[in-house]
Amino acid sequence: MALPLVAILGYVVFWFTVAGVAERQVGAWISAQAEHKITITHGPLTTGGFPFRIAVRIDSPAAEWPGGTWAGPTLTLSAAPWDWRRLNWRADGVHHLGWTGRDGQVRQATLTARHLEGWGEASPGGLPRIEAWLTDGALELADGGLGGPVTARGVLAQILPPRADDGEAAGDGTPRLPLSLDAKAVSLPPGLGTVLGNTIDRLALEMSLNGPIGTGPWPAPALAWRDAGGVLEVNQLGLVHGPLNMTGEGTLAIDPAGQPEGAFTARVTGFAETVEALRKAGIVENRAADAVQIILGLLARGPAGGPKTLDVPMTLQDRTLSLGAVTLLRLKPVDWFRPPGS
Repeated sequence: MALPLVAILGYVVFWFTVAGVAERQVGAWISAQAEHKITITHGPLTTGGFPFRIAVRIDSPAAEWPGGTWAGPTLTLSAAPWDWRRLNWRADGVHHLGWTGRDGQVRQATLTARHLEGWGEASPGGLPRIEAWLTDGALELADGGLGGPVTARGVLAQILPPRADDGEAAGDGTPRLPLSLDAKAVSLPPGLGTVLGNTIDRLALEMSLNGPIGTGPWPAPALAWRDAGGVLEVNQLGLVHGPLNMTGEGTLAIDPAGQPEGAFTARVTGFAETVEALRKAGIVENRAADAVQIILGLLARGPAGGPKTLDVPMTLQDRTLSLGAVTLLRLKPVDWFRPPGS
């Protein structure tokens, strides 16, 4: 009888010792962020989770850094007492975000999440694996600039360590940052909707940001990434939006004029309805829409009387989006390399 009692008492002592260490480490990490010009404040910090978890509860957390602020609901950090390599976090509720726009004006947004949690895990290569998922979330700008909230039934985001056959592990010396995003039932306000509707039923992305990512004020990191040959490699794209159902893969980069360029291979269904919607919206002229419908109909494959699938290359070059040899539309120029306030 003595042995089980000693084991239980020993585990209790072990748990409270680890809990105290965890609370001190969280406090030390918060203090250390001042070296990175990040000021973190919070309310009471308490520890719980006995017997199988160490959970550090941080009330009223807030952070401020050059150009941005955040204030959130109660944040809980937890892990198994015997393994702190995997750290879970949870922060359900309302998050207030603030940042300085390119025009120098301060903007604010509110993210409301019925459920928001995630975890991070250390990896042998040094880059951690990070995952976060949100359920029933709504994002809205304080000035109403979006025309209403952007809502999502579910969003899953991941940052993955490079695979053994990627980047520096493959010997080519190119840094790679694998990312993935899976969003379901995203509803856009009327001002942000497209000719295909205000709901994106599914958006799935598996991609890799290839190239050195520098530091410094914007736009220096982006320009350095572009000049070093940076490429956004899209390993898998899935989009269900209105009648359009598209999957594909390809690459995106930034051309010398600062405009996006890329090449994709796409498999599309619902293209006839999509072209017709573009025609009705005046984005594609009638003659061009007729030509596109005929050409795409000839290229598409599928059973007689059934849905047709189009398997063609897509290119974006000189702000012109083309499907195979057919020019679909010309995009407006983007100006994202101008420093804030200029």
